[in-house]
Amino acid sequence: MTQADDRRNRILERLPRPDYERIAGQAELVTLPAFAVICDTGKVLEYAYFPVSSVLSALIVLENGAMVEAATIGNEGMVGVSLLLGNPPTPHRIVQQVLGETLRIDVDTFSKALKASEALRHLVERFAVTLIYQGSQGAACNQHHSVEERMCRWLLETSDRCGKEEFDITQEFLGAMLGVRRQGVNLTARLLQQAGIIAYDHSHLTILNRRALEKVSCECYGASTAVYRCLMEGT
Repeated sequence: MTQADDRRNRILERLPRPDYERIAGQAELVTLPAFAVICDTGKVLEYAYFPVSSVLSALIVLENGAMVEAATIGNEGMVGVSLLLGNPPTPHRIVQQVLGETLRIDVDTFSKALKASEALRHLVERFAVTLIYQGSQGAACNQHHSVEERMCRWLLETSDRCGKEEFDITQEFLGAMLGVRRQGVNLTARLLQQAGIIAYDHSHLTILNRRALEKVSCECYGASTAVYRCLMEGT
């Protein structure tokens, strides 16, 4: 995964120019509130979302209210691959994770665009497969890697997706993303701060030493990046 380009979405920018101009002309650039629920479990999407500098999360919400992250999407992808199949109710709660800009297109317009543009449909299909592969990697990561390794991976991927080395994230929300208690996040963040790798103060996190963060992260960061490059960039 490579860092975000200003005001770009990496799926849309790969479209042939006529397709890009037609779809971009029908899109609305919005800045959604931090941690806003875009679509809840069991509901249907009203828009397809193409993050530009924001990061969105798809969460599984359990009966007891516990949440765990199923997928994270930044400017490398989109929310709405299920629109390939119509518009079935989502099993996820879709949440604005990191504040930033997002392009959104209402589902009727986007569905028509999928039919009109073979290139768009092809890219969305490839991204759907990418999410499946990355989800499999994430399942293995959650089972076999430490909280510290997984947190470092999450920070690297989030930085890539929003194109920044600093962003706002609460310990409670980060704990939900990682499926661990807030105390685990607190301890891990403290260790990374003591090592001079990050700074974390009042929900504002800054990556101070990216190279060190990559060394502490598990292999899954590189594996997920390689999957994206193979399927979406052909490298």
